[in-house]
Amino acid sequence: MQSDDNIFEKIAFEKLKRHLLENVGLNCDGYRPEYLKRRLEIRLKATNSKSYSQYLRYLRANSQENRLLVSDLTVNYTSFFRDADVYQFLEKKVFPNLLASRIVRIWSAGCATGEEPYSLAILLNEMLKNRIKDVFITIHASDIDKEVLDKASRGEYNKNQVHGLNRELLGKYFSQEGDSYFVKDFVKKPIRFKIHDLMNPFPHQNLDLILCRNVMIYFSRESQQRIHMHFYNGLRTGGYLITGKAEMLSGEPSKRFSPVDMKCRIYRKPEANTIKVNDVWVNASLAEL
Repeated sequence: MQSDDNIFEKIAFEKLKRHLLENVGLNCDGYRPEYLKRRLEIRLKATNSKSYSQYLRYLRANSQENRLLVSDLTVNYTSFFRDADVYQFLEKKVFPNLLASRIVRIWSAGCATGEEPYSLAILLNEMLKNRIKDVFITIHASDIDKEVLDKASRGEYNKNQVHGLNRELLGKYFSQEGDSYFVKDFVKKPIRFKIHDLMNPFPHQNLDLILCRNVMIYFSRESQQRIHMHFYNGLRTGGYLITGKAEMLSGEPSKRFSPVDMKCRIYRKPEANTIKVNDVWVNASLAEL
């Protein structure tokens, strides 16, 4: 039989999740319970709270704690041109295909402090050079954490954060003020920062490319599948999805997407007239022969 204390703590845990949904719009139902409890434990210790019940009272009395809790729940680590082979694949295989239409719509989902969308913008500038004005590019960049999204939109980084960029790229795409480096306005121009919960469908559809890397590890298997189906529905036919290298598609999304490069975890939404037969995508008319 469970003790009254355990029952009360379970109730308080559920109330904490409801508080986050109602006050900051963060739906915690998709997180793995063990991950959520592990991250909550950090804030309990930081506030000298001995229980979920005590922490909930503290949270309600201290509005600034909401921001700190969200920051701890949505762990944000990223870097410019993270996983160089992924960007090389984009440069050699994906972008030449997408740029042929002169309209490119990209979504960097879970963009954290903005290094990924800025890396994409820099790569496109490097590829197109003066021709970039002839291509309509939109890079949607979303995150659930308003604080990191504000940092991303400012485009300010310290020496450690730009460490991997060579001197030429720094001079071309950043302006330096003291120890800070600021992304130049023309790099920011195609990027649209937006608060978004991945558990909900993205408002923009017919996207050419979605990147959501190293985010799914925080979600349950069911939530991962739900989010990946949001991506599938948001992509145009022939559009690309890039996940983290340690992440795999499962369930229905694994049946819908066609793998392009498994080392880089790049997938594609197949053409309408193709189906999967014995793990191979073929033309539907040929499959009937």
